[in-house]
Amino acid sequence: MSWKDKYINYYQHSVTNTSNNGSKSDDNVVNNGTPDRCHLSNPKNHSVRNQRIVITYSNVEDDELKVLQELIDVFDLYAYISWDDRVTHLIVKTLPSGRCIRTKKFMNALLFNCFIITMDWAKNCLSSKTLLPEVDYIPLEFSGEPSPLVSWRVGRGIIASPMEWTGNCILYLHSSIEFNKSNTDIILWARRAGFVLTNDLKEFKNDFKLRIILADQISSCTDVRSNLPNTTEITSWICNYKGVTLFLDWFLECLFRYQFVVINQYYQIMKLNPNIVEFADMDESLFEFENC
Repeated sequence: MSWKDKYINYYQHSVTNTSNNGSKSDDNVVNNGTPDRCHLSNPKNHSVRNQRIVITYSNVEDDELKVLQELIDVFDLYAYISWDDRVTHLIVKTLPSGRCIRTKKFMNALLFNCFIITMDWAKNCLSSKTLLPEVDYIPLEFSGEPSPLVSWRVGRGIIASPMEWTGNCILYLHSSIEFNKSNTDIILWARRAGFVLTNDLKEFKNDFKLRIILADQISSCTDVRSNLPNTTEITSWICNYKGVTLFLDWFLECLFRYQFVVINQYYQIMKLNPNIVEFADMDESLFEFENC
């Protein structure tokens, strides 16, 4: 039985080969828990463990797709071109620095605590004719921090998640976010990371340590709803709801780094100072201010 037929029978889902047709869009960047994963935990039983491995790839070259196809064939694995929540292994192309590019697939894999591993894993598995430990092939995230390794350790129960703070953070998405082509993904990522989402600023209560309004600037859009909020709006949200208005970049940076990122003035649409933060009774430790 071919790997395609086996894939269909196992998942009752259609699949294609790893050709690059239509895959570029899947690489574009932009529940509190994680599903149980069973990866390469039983080296004595290859046939069982292989059935649980589902790979996808991000930012790889055409010649490397041939390597992935061979990996699938030799080890009888499963594969998706586009992201699917069944994926257990994301194989990425790394830069000379050892870092990997930020893509939608990377974000999804990070939030699902999947293995994020370099092409060297696939190549060395084929050379050694065995599936090697993934932990030896985990790359650095683009920022240079080991967030894929942190996510992996969280998924294995080795450490507590550094993303637990998201449960104490309520997000309101400004109308400008609707015009972001990744709007649907943004909502999904927020939920998977554990943020509380609301459509009503009146839900910004003291129960939440962080009350964030996210906005985005779409320069090509002429719809007035895509404009960033003005100073008057931002000030009223601070006074009435203790809400901080930030660029979408802050949210993405937190997720990609898999940790809380201090709110410096780069992320603030209206620059805050210690007096404003104190007036709104917000925790100063969450912010980083420019030196006066």
